[in-house]
Amino acid sequence: MTQADGTQRPSGTGRLRLHDSGTCFLRDGVPTFLLADTLWAAFSRMSMSEWRDALRLRRRQGFNAVNISILPIAHDRSLSADARAPFQVREDGSWDLDRFDPGYFADARRMVDVAVEEGIVPVLVVLWCNYVANTWGAALTPEVVLDERQTARYVGLVLQTFADAGPVFCISGDERFDDEVAVARYRSALDMIQSGAPDCLTTLHSTPDAVLPTELIASPRLDYYSYQSGHDLGWEERAAELPQRYSAYPEHKPIVSMEPCYEGHGYGRGLGRHDARSVRLASWVGVLSGAGAGLGYAAHGAWSWHRVGEAFNGERFSGTPFPAHLALAFPGAWDVGLLRRIVEEHRLYDLRPRQDLLVSTRSGTRLGMSEDGRRVALYLPHAFSVGVRADLSGGRLQVWDLGRGRRDDVRLRYGDGVTTFEQPDVLQDALYVLTF
Repeated sequence: MTQADGTQRPSGTGRLRLHDSGTCFLRDGVPTFLLADTLWAAFSRMSMSEWRDALRLRRRQGFNAVNISILPIAHDRSLSADARAPFQVREDGSWDLDRFDPGYFADARRMVDVAVEEGIVPVLVVLWCNYVANTWGAALTPEVVLDERQTARYVGLVLQTFADAGPVFCISGDERFDDEVAVARYRSALDMIQSGAPDCLTTLHSTPDAVLPTELIASPRLDYYSYQSGHDLGWEERAAELPQRYSAYPEHKPIVSMEPCYEGHGYGRGLGRHDARSVRLASWVGVLSGAGAGLGYAAHGAWSWHRVGEAFNGERFSGTPFPAHLALAFPGAWDVGLLRRIVEEHRLYDLRPRQDLLVSTRSGTRLGMSEDGRRVALYLPHAFSVGVRADLSGGRLQVWDLGRGRRDDVRLRYGDGVTTFEQPDVLQDALYVLTF
């Protein structure tokens, strides 16, 4: 595509739009699966060279977006004396919430420009819950809560700094939406953002237990849904339950699994850590359960941009982060890059769960099917024979050994109303895609 200056712009660098189907996004007029790495702390902790290197790697792996919190996540971050601050710092180390640091926002804009140059859509969280009155985050860090006037000034600065770069504005961060004052603050911010940047898409980031208020669901200013299935116990069940809940809302919009379990993140307060297989399970189950528009990924240590020897104030829940340069190399990033390619190749944007068709769900197999039945996908967490109460024998079958990231092959047969897939010869998880 040709830019205003006459130079050629690489494909996949246009602004994100909504597809008319309401199930996915468009970029340069092409249906697109939004795959975002999560580098929440980029603006406060990453150098420009680190930023460029990270984005280049993620672009090669298949990512086309990055999640960033404009303001530092006050209760959940790696700590160092050289971190950049969005507000002027007083002598006692506290922030003066009435005085922005212009250098912080200038650097942040330069980082956004670099992301856009790489073909990466910035997804910018405007107000993490720490900065909004009457939220659970505000109770942990009351010293950074913005009042109504300060919030309006800040949102105005956000628009002035970023709007013309065409990011997605994610209005909330880790919000429960269980308080009227807080909801009103987010609604006001959403209205300001959409009025000031009508060409930018908007969404919300919430806690795993959040229920969106009716007024936000119905708002035409909210372009798509995002949810967090989370990291702690129950993450597997939520990976399937939450996209179905969002699919049932009366206002149908694209659904993004913005925060499934992070690779390397702890669960059960020391019980274990999520690995690449956990990430694949949460990610594929989301797609097959209704979240076919996009996915977030994160490596524990990269999202907070952690360095060796630093303190981390979320350790009790999340576990000590790995050094960022090591976390950036975790293998799960390649796995979700493959997921994006498969979704786009087979147009798996609009699958809905059809567990009722499975002869047995004991091994955790998930089945998703398009409404017209012409696209079917099965995710197998474990290698067992699978029976489906439908005639799938006429479809074109593609099989993936997801643990190895390579194509495989299985045979199927149809009889007595059941299509039976033979047991795959894989030790980890597998994916079957049928198209008709």
